Amino acid sequence: MHKTITTILFSLLFITSLHAKKFSISDGDVTFKAPAGFDMMDEELIHIKYPKGNPPSTALMNESSESSIIFDLRGKELPQSDIEKTRMAYESTYKKLVGGFELKVNKTAKIAGQKWAQLEFISNTVDSKVYNILLVTGYKKQMLIFNFNATLKEFEKYKSSFKKSIKSIKLK
Repeated sequence: MHKTITTILFSLLFITSLHAKKFSISDGDVTFKAPAGFDMMDEELIHIKYPKGNPPSTALMNESSESSIIFDLRGKELPQSDIEKTRMAYESTYKKLVGGFELKVNKTAKIAGQKWAQLEFISNTVDSKVYNILLVTGYKKQMLIFNFNATLKEFEKYKSSFKKSIKSIKLK
């Protein structure tokens, strides 16, 4: 019986990994595997979903559109030596500007061989609360940003998939 359950679980994990899609930016220099069911958000929807300021150039969403992944390179250089300061600055800024900000994690993580500022927090949207996993590092004289987010209703469903996606990030 134990062997049968193990075989079924392994098969499900294998099938799930087959459905994960690989996405990239910067001419393929930054890649990661998104959870199954996430696809590119078109530019019009990006501007609707992220109406304030400077929307991301690339975003994915799931079928319900309640969960998304933003990944983008921004113009500002971020040396590895500034990751700690950046992490603290993001926390301070979000406390002031983000409605319903509730910090869950604020740490420096090691991903793809370098340091990243990692903040996990809950924030308000117009009609729900969202769990965010924000990752920021320097890459090729720019700032590389990922934000994995889901409504609280969907977060538990995607939490482990998001963690697997984060582990799949590769930098050339």
